[in-house]
Amino acid sequence: MYIAKKWLKIITLFTVASFASVMSLQVHAAAPFLKLEQQLSDSSPSDALALLNEFRLDTINTAAYSTTAFDRAKLHFLYGKQYARNRQLEQSIANYDMAIVQSKPLKDSELLIESYLGRSFALYLKTNDPEVYCSDRTKALVLARQQSNRELLAKSLTQNAFCFNKVINVHNGIALLDEAMLLIDIEGKANYNRKAMIFNATGSLYRTVGLHKRGYVNFEKAYQNWSEIDNTQDMFNMLHNMISEAVKLGDWDKARDNIEQQFLLAVKASEFNDFGFFAHLNAGRVELATHNYADAIEYLEQAIALKDTTREQYFISSSYLFLAQAYLRSGDVEKAAVMARIFKQDDTFPKNMSSMMLKADAIIALDQQQYLSAINALLEVIDKEREKNKQIIDNEVIDSALEHNSALAEFENQLLANKLAINELSLAAVADKERIYDLRVSLFFLVATVLLIAVLFLWQSRKAFKHSAQTDFLTGIANRGHVFNLGQRMIDRTIKKQEPLAVIIFDIDNFKSINDQYGHQVGDMAIKAVAKRGERWLRECDLIGRIGGEEFLIVLPGVTEADASLISERLREGIAAQAFKFDDVVIELTVSIGVSVLKSPQTRLTELVNQADKGLYKAKFSGKNRVYLIEECA
Repeated sequence: MYIAKKWLKIITLFTVASFASVMSLQVHAAAPFLKLEQQLSDSSPSDALALLNEFRLDTINTAAYSTTAFDRAKLHFLYGKQYARNRQLEQSIANYDMAIVQSKPLKDSELLIESYLGRSFALYLKTNDPEVYCSDRTKALVLARQQSNRELLAKSLTQNAFCFNKVINVHNGIALLDEAMLLIDIEGKANYNRKAMIFNATGSLYRTVGLHKRGYVNFEKAYQNWSEIDNTQDMFNMLHNMISEAVKLGDWDKARDNIEQQFLLAVKASEFNDFGFFAHLNAGRVELATHNYADAIEYLEQAIALKDTTREQYFISSSYLFLAQAYLRSGDVEKAAVMARIFKQDDTFPKNMSSMMLKADAIIALDQQQYLSAINALLEVIDKEREKNKQIIDNEVIDSALEHNSALAEFENQLLANKLAINELSLAAVADKERIYDLRVSLFFLVATVLLIAVLFLWQSRKAFKHSAQTDFLTGIANRGHVFNLGQRMIDRTIKKQEPLAVIIFDIDNFKSINDQYGHQVGDMAIKAVAKRGERWLRECDLIGRIGGEEFLIVLPGVTEADASLISERLREGIAAQAFKFDDVVIELTVSIGVSVLKSPQTRLTELVNQADKGLYKAKFSGKNRVYLIEECA
């Protein structure tokens, strides 16, 4: 026994000593990079790159510490980041490529995630094309969900939100931002940067669906958060976004105030070489939009003279097209065509910006006296903008995802104002230059616009009445009649395709005590809040409706028994995870859930509902805040 105790003591001492030695080596290994990264973050972009060039891995390759694949990957990552700060994008992408290749075999995925996100940002600066840079962000998010790093997951969620930049999928981006916000400590000063990124992404998604007032507000919040930590470059970028939204809104005072701030930052932060280029570009855009063509030409010519200070080719090419429009509006078609041809030479210009390409085609055709081609190009611009605006009007998911409660008339007016502002410049130029169609063209577009407004108004009115008849007045989701009718149709389709389907019934635990303690107004708000939070966990193809006071029904097509259990648990945890706040009242809400699955082709929705209701009763009876799955429903 004595000998055993002695050996146990020796082994313990040896283990502790070994662990201490390993920890010492890890600290020693991390120390050079920790110090280097701090120095890089405190330096200007050009100074940081010079500092990085002076760093050598062989200087830390000693007997106590040997460089590894991780160190080499880390060094390439830091080079990629600093090259991106200096807008040397080819070098940045090449270094991120090496960092990704070298970090893939490593067990630690965090560096790989950061490298994917870094490369996507460099590709964004180079192309401004989501089809190019979003693939890396998707890969990063898949890996980040497998890690326990909340900060890195929030960063990956936020970066991915920018990829949902179409009207038909913008609600998916909003859902990612909602998830990211739950991971952030709102009160922590260290999270100013992450909160700013979330506000920035939210503003971008609102801009996508034409909600420019909300876009401006969120960009402004991002600017304020970045100003708290004196992040000059991102402050400047937010001013750029705020100017774009102010132009869309026709708020020229805000636009000019923000441009003035850009010029001040360009002087104050001279280490950022391209600030002057962007300040002149934005000033030119605003003067062009307000018909001050001489001033617009002066600013845009100065921007082009500074084009070598930036590596962002998208904005360099755009400046040539804006200058072409300014020349055209001032009557100089020949110079306008020269600028338009330079713009067209950029083969890397994003394919999704086809309206800008068509405007350049129209200016070139006008210079060549091909008036019909010019008119057709401009009409195609109008068609594209009309289709984009129609998608914004058509998509019902937008209103619920963004919780957009503005009046329908105001929303339509904003869309029409956007369309008219985009096409006014080119149409007026062609009409003034050649007098084509003269009063008939003006009359045609006036009548077309009036007819379009009338059709949209009638169509939206019809849709609004239909929506009202199918919607629960309190929560905005499907009412009992609609959810049962549509749910049965979903079951019929599922049976025909021989696919699985599940039904969930849930209600709020102890709801009567909430009404008794806080009153029916708070009870109604609790019902509405639970419905909203429940929607966020569902897919677009899923159906949710309110079928009773505090009781809800969900139909999940294509969902197996196992998946239904997972979804139910996620729904239960999502509602219970965060307290609900109604004015000064804070309530911890939970729900009990019953689940049933389709097992027979003769099963009706009412039978599935009855089975799920039995599960709900058992979940209540066994302690509430639980999920109970009914095994058989045949």
